[in-house]
Amino acid sequence: SSGPQPIAYGKDACYFCKMVISDQRFGAELITDKHKIYKFDDTHCTVSFLKSNVLANEQVASIYLVDYSQKGKLIKAEESFLLKSEELRSPMGGNIAAFAAEDSMTKFNTELNGAVIKWNEVIQ
Repeated sequence: SSGPQPIAYGKDACYFCKMVISDQRFGAELITDKHKIYKFDDTHCTVSFLKSNVLANEQVASIYLVDYSQKGKLIKAEESFLLKSEELRSPMGGNIAAFAAEDSMTKFNTELNGAVIKWNEVIQ
């Protein structure tokens, strides 16, 4: 399959930090051009993996993030609405939540007082 696979929370480990992925509000998957899947517990680990140059940029076919408002649902990173807030307390301190819908992000932002960011800002 060339698409994402559900994260098995409590069983799958983050490829980067090796911690068991347990918080269903966070997580990510990177899929290579050869359909290999790398799973992560936080955007921090995803970005750290990208910067480690284990894979060349052209080998990365897609990246999916977990929708904070729909636990476990994976959405394309570049299509997601992102919110950064210290109040999120994500597993590795990335403190970024992804949302499939802008109105969901806006609703949570009223509680979290965060900053709206774009995926290309996160990976730079």
